Amino acid sequence: MSTITQKPDRNFRSIADTSHVSISDETITPEDPQNYDDILKFSNAQDCKVIMCDINPHGGNREDGVDINRFCSDILIRDCKITSGKKYAITIKGGSESIYLKNLVLFGRGDEGVDIDIGNYSDSTMKKSKNIILENVHRFDGKPVTLRVGHASQIFTVNSNVKKLRLQSLGLKIYVYAKALLVKLKLLG
Repeated sequence: MSTITQKPDRNFRSIADTSHVSISDETITPEDPQNYDDILKFSNAQDCKVIMCDINPHGGNREDGVDINRFCSDILIRDCKITSGKKYAITIKGGSESIYLKNLVLFGRGDEGVDIDIGNYSDSTMKKSKNIILENVHRFDGKPVTLRVGHASQIFTVNSNVKKLRLQSLGLKIYVYAKALLVKLKLLG
């Protein structure tokens, strides 16, 4: 479900309910990005690799350049350029684990001022996203990569210019737990 339109996601390229997918040396971009929520979406995918790709080079989509959700594991994104949509360059949530982001250059910055969002609310699970490595992840303009961490743990940064947004991370944690409680109480759908 898109958080922007409140309708089912419309993603340009989806890798869902599968494993052992490898994408390399591609430009992943739609002709009309404003018609899509996420440009590259992983959902319940295992052992997948994205190498030497230019993802969402023009931006303009409604949500994320890359969205990793719903129990993904062992995802490697390496040697790529990723441009944010109106939300984030990358979001990781929904109990996803063992995500390795290496040698990435991020472009653009969404409306919230966050480049990478980890542990946002997911309607699929309240399991934490964990074991996430950011190695040599930088912004094109030399500014720090902004990182917001909610319902997640075991996040490691290696040789990356990353600034954790502490106040926004606290706000995200409160949001995730409050929304989960409201859904459990059937006050939200």
